[in-house]
Amino acid sequence: MSEIPLSPVAFFEEYAPKELASVGEALKGRTSPGAVAFELTGAETWSLRLTDGKVGVSRGIAEDTLVRITLSTDDFAPVIVAGAKRLAGDAGFDRGVVAVRVLTLDAERARMLRETKGSLLLRLSSPEGERKLTLTLGGVPPKLDTADAEIACALDDLWAIQSGVKNPFELLMDGKLRLSGNVQLAMALGAALGTT
Repeated sequence: MSEIPLSPVAFFEEYAPKELASVGEALKGRTSPGAVAFELTGAETWSLRLTDGKVGVSRGIAEDTLVRITLSTDDFAPVIVAGAKRLAGDAGFDRGVVAVRVLTLDAERARMLRETKGSLLLRLSSPEGERKLTLTLGGVPPKLDTADAEIACALDDLWAIQSGVKNPFELLMDGKLRLSGNVQLAMALGAALGTT
């Protein structure tokens, strides 16, 4: 694994494509059914997609975005960079990163994401304070202040779910994960990404 840059531009335009390219066989010949977009509020946006196994990155939000991930520039390093470091050790970049799961969806799961419209706010507690991440589905604009659904959990638990170390249902039953609002939105996202 190469050094993970703290600069969002370097992360999305250099590091992420290089790391995804190193996955090799898992992406070989695959073309994504849409893009995954990252938005730093008040800053830049990027869309990632696969075309015949090659990762492409463009600035802006692609029209065929399946999942739009929005967070503040202050939360970028503690959530995205720290998550990339953690997941590379736990599960490998190819299995742990939500973007990779979105880009490698089959047509049916991609259809589920397109038809499920709304924003899901993740409130992530950490020793440094609360971090926020909003996942928006269905090509609608994100609702940052009034999300349709909300999940609250520890940042470490989110990474454990992504790497497959923990199951979201078990965390829910243990009270370590709390759902509110349109629970069906969270369930649809989990089902499409294979995390439930």
